[in-house]
Amino acid sequence: MMKFYRDDDNAPRAQAEGELALLAAYLESDVQDDKEAGIELLQFLERKKGERVGNAYSIRFEEKEVIIEELHGDQSGSVNRNIFFQAVEAWIVFVGD
Repeated sequence: MMKFYRDDDNAPRAQAEGELALLAAYLESDVQDDKEAGIELLQFLERKKGERVGNAYSIRFEEKEVIIEELHGDQSGSVNRNIFFQAVEAWIVFVGD
C-alpha cells in the first residue's frame, strides 16, 4: 500500500514499504508535482516496452514488470506493470487536486 501526502512545503510525497518503496521514491523525484509528466508516463507505458531516464531513476518497461534503477546509487527493483500503472494513475489524481 502507498500513502500520498503533502509535506510542510506543500511538496507531494509518497510513502511505501517493501518493493513499493522504490516506486514511491520514483514518483517523488521523477514525476514530482507534474500531472502532465504522469500522463505522458502512462502513455509511454501503453507502448509495452521501452526505457525512460529521469532525474534520479531510469525505468524499463518489460512485458509484465517495470524495472526501476537508481541513477546515482545502487538501488534497483521491479514492480508488476499493473501495480505501477495504478500507482501512477493515483499519483496523477493526487497531484491534480
